[in-house]
Formats: sequence, C-alpha cells, structure tokens
Amino acid sequence: MNWRAACAVAGVVALVLTGCGQNAKDPRQDDYQHLKRAISGLEQPHRADVEVKVFVNGMGFPPIKMNAEMRGVQRSDPGHPATDLDLRSVTTTIEREYNEDLVRNGAVRVIVVGDRTYVRNTLQSSKWRTLPAPAAVVGDRGLDPAATGAMLRTTMVAAMFRSKGTLAGPPSPTTTAGMKTRRYWISCTVDDCLEDVPDLRDIARKVYPRDAVIQLRLFVDDQDRPRLLEVESEFPVGNKDMTRGVLVTFKAKLTLHEHGKPQQISVPAH
Repeated sequence: MNWRAACAVAGVVALVLTGCGQNAKDPRQDDYQHLKRAISGLEQPHRADVEVKVFVNGMGFPPIKMNAEMRGVQRSDPGHPATDLDLRSVTTTIEREYNEDLVRNGAVRVIVVGDRTYVRNTLQSSKWRTLPAPAAVVGDRGLDPAATGAMLRTTMVAAMFRSKGTLAGPPSPTTTAGMKTRRYWISCTVDDCLEDVPDLRDIARKVYPRDAVIQLRLFVDDQDRPRLLEVESEFPVGNKDMTRGVLVTFKAKLTLHEHGKPQQISVPAH
C-alpha cells in the first residue's frame, strides 16, 4: 500500500471513530427515558385486572395461619384522585390445628375518592362503611382484605420508581401475554421509596411498617405503556414485643388496560 492509500484509509478510520464518538448514546440514559414515560402512564387513568394473595402466619401461641386469595378489577383516575377496587372473588382461609379449616367466600369493594375510603366487605357485612384512612391488613377483626386498596395504588408505585429509578435493572426482553416487554425492578423500604413524597408515605405507613421492604417489577411494552405490575412484600405486624404478632406476606399482580381512558369513579350510594 502506498502512502496516499494509507493516508486515505487512516482518514476514513478517523472519520468513523469521530462520528461514533459524537453520536454514541448512553444506553442507561435511553433506558431511563423509557422508564420515565412508563411512570407517567401509571399516573394516567387506566383499568387493571387484579390478582392478590395474602398470607398471615402467627408468631405467638396458639399459632394462627390465615390467607386470602382475591381477584377482580381496579379502575384508577389519578387526576381527581380516585380508585375503585372491585374484588369480586375473595376466599379467606383460617387454618385451625384441631378443627377443620374455616373457609369463607365473599367480595370486597374499596372506593377511594379524595381522602375518603368507602368499603363494602361481604365477609363482614353487606353495608358500606366509611373510613378516615386506609385499613390495616390485620386488625382486631382479623385479616381485612380492604387494605389491598392502599397497597395497589399505582400513583404510589409511580412515586417509588421515580424516586429510585437508578435502581432499575437493565431491561431484558420478556414475553408477557404474547408481547415483548422491558422489565424494570426495584427493592426498597417504604421510607426510602417514598422519602420525596411525604403525603403518599403517610398513607403507606398506615398499612406497611416503615421499614417494610417492597419489591416491584414493572413490564413495559414497545410503546412505553405499563402492561404488568407485580408487587411483593413481607413484614411483621403486632404489638411492641410481638407476643401477639403475625408475619404478613403480600403478593399482587396487575395487568393494565385502557391507558389514558377516562374512568368514572364516584362515592357509593349508602
């Protein structure tokens, strides 16, 4: 190769390398932009098919074991804000050591409009009751499926991802319901997840202990729409020395539809 040809090749190589340097993108920044658009989708009106499992294991004596399996639909209108969680299939089971297990079937509906919560739990009563705040998962009357309403707030999930977006793992193409999706994941305590949004943190603390660790998996389609949300958490609930304490395991799956479609949610007629 003569010197002119060598110079020409070197020039082309230099041009290519320079161009790559100027146009190269940080894949992490591109990834975060996808996540940012997906987060905004959680804060728009939508509908979701809901599956929830709650397991309660007593840590005192006599041992207590309860669980609930719930299915239904949640409609959200974050702008007002309002949510309508309609759990049409709820099965609770109390395992008893010396007797047959106690199994009950019913339905739970939780409507939140502004700062008021309205609950109808046919496992307890057919009447609506009004709560000044979210219900606890386990209270004086045992397991209360109504607490699920607070635990599935997509605006709360959006705030957690926005606060801890740097913890989102690299997206891996995953097939969900016949489509390829990006997967994002975070794991943090209630206080860490919601340190920048004290109003939502106060709501979460009424259900979760402040040091409860929440794991979230968000699956996003190629149009940056959130399609599937999985929530998991495990935490103790009880008195100060936990002599009457229980360990709660919460698992939920939300399959999201009707992104941006208005959802009409109103106060129930008592």
